[in-house]
Amino acid sequence: MAIQTDFNLGQLVLRGKDLFLCHTGADKPWVEALAERIESVRYQDRYLGVVFDKWDFGKGKNIVLEIERCIDECRFIGLVVTKAMLAADWPTMERTIAVWSDPSGSKGRILTILLENVDLPPTLRMRSWIDFRDPDRFEESFLELIGTLRGEPIRRGRGGLAPHAPATGSGYTPSPVVITSSSGADLVAERLVSNLLPVIDLPKVVQVASTTLRKKASVQQRIKNRRAEIPPFILRERNLFTFSDLHDVENPLGEVVDISTLHDEDFSPWFQDEDRRRWATELLNVCLRQHCWNRYLRFDSKGQRYFFTPYRGQPKRITWHLNGKRTREVTTPHYAMKTGEDGGPVKYQFGWRHQGLRANFVHLPAGLFLRIEPTYLLTKEDGKSPRGGVRVGPILSHWLNQERNGQILRSLRFWSLVLTRGNKSRLEIPTGHERILIDLRPATADMAFGINGDFIDYDSLIAAEYEDDLAVPELGEDANKQYGLFDSLEGTSGDT
Repeated sequence: MAIQTDFNLGQLVLRGKDLFLCHTGADKPWVEALAERIESVRYQDRYLGVVFDKWDFGKGKNIVLEIERCIDECRFIGLVVTKAMLAADWPTMERTIAVWSDPSGSKGRILTILLENVDLPPTLRMRSWIDFRDPDRFEESFLELIGTLRGEPIRRGRGGLAPHAPATGSGYTPSPVVITSSSGADLVAERLVSNLLPVIDLPKVVQVASTTLRKKASVQQRIKNRRAEIPPFILRERNLFTFSDLHDVENPLGEVVDISTLHDEDFSPWFQDEDRRRWATELLNVCLRQHCWNRYLRFDSKGQRYFFTPYRGQPKRITWHLNGKRTREVTTPHYAMKTGEDGGPVKYQFGWRHQGLRANFVHLPAGLFLRIEPTYLLTKEDGKSPRGGVRVGPILSHWLNQERNGQILRSLRFWSLVLTRGNKSRLEIPTGHERILIDLRPATADMAFGINGDFIDYDSLIAAEYEDDLAVPELGEDANKQYGLFDSLEGTSGDT
């Protein structure tokens, strides 16, 4: 994924040469998976880097010289020890070169990664090793490896090491209270998953032309073809700014600008100026709004929420894929109670209830992101006009407060797939000429404390916790079965 420093999005992610992985071909799939995990971890101002033959050794080069060069350049050499590795010729040569680069072990460069029960050679017996033999303890072993690569201190036991804390201030002398443990967090790396999707590519230029119009509504009124789709734009300082191609004679915006003033501006420098940065964010959000409209999502401008309307007066249902097909009803009737003619309670439909989202571009010190926030809203009988008032807030808060972390993560995944129409890796937002490209893997942050052995795999987490969902009233399978309507991310039916 591209790094976002100064919004030069074409650069590669900065990685070091931290670990050379010596292994045999029989263990390559396991080693490649380990290498990918290591390279997703931050270290100082970059990511950890792994030298892995499949990625780094070019064809036609002297393999022995390449091995020697990489071993010299890496801070650590990891020997993935299995029976096959000890019996193979090439790994034996690599191991020999690695061991002789630090024969006494005083530099601590050699990391023995023990994958199977083996009789260790004498040159490795005197060195400490990281135990990966038990798959159930992989995360704990992985954290130990990462801690070594990042130079983190070895965890120490805490029980019984704190001083005595005698009680004072009473008329008698009680027995001393001994602090034998701590409730503080473990001093281990912890990765947090955010609701921020990294932007990895942006349009290169913005087209600018002067206009006499000052309001967006005036642009719509001035265009002759009222059914034409108007590309996203903003109006600032007597100019119209858009990513779309104003040179195209079929572009409806050409009717409201002075074409003789048309020129291009580089988009990237906008983020270096405070005012232009706000313009850039608004233009991107306008593009997002147009994209959501084309995905049949309606926009509540007051609450800044996107939602689906009912389908022909019936609930809206979407099929998506999370470890198999899943179904989510995003729009369903909302019911209230009133007093009937006989004095008893009567249930009646009081508009519609929607699972929706807030989505907008945000510029942060770490880069540019699309922020997604799942939410709820109520609409009136038409399924389009949002309800407000003092009674609505507590209802929405009740639904939001009962959600657990697993549900929120699944909702993030769900809405990202809705926006992409099922593409699981990237979101492409058309702008009329170029595109905005967004990675669907949420941005993560590493903390220096957390829970030992606890490591997050985004898709595994949301899949494993699917059955732990808390049922939201009126948004369940019963309504789905009753109406049998659905909108699949593979092929849409029932769009409004």
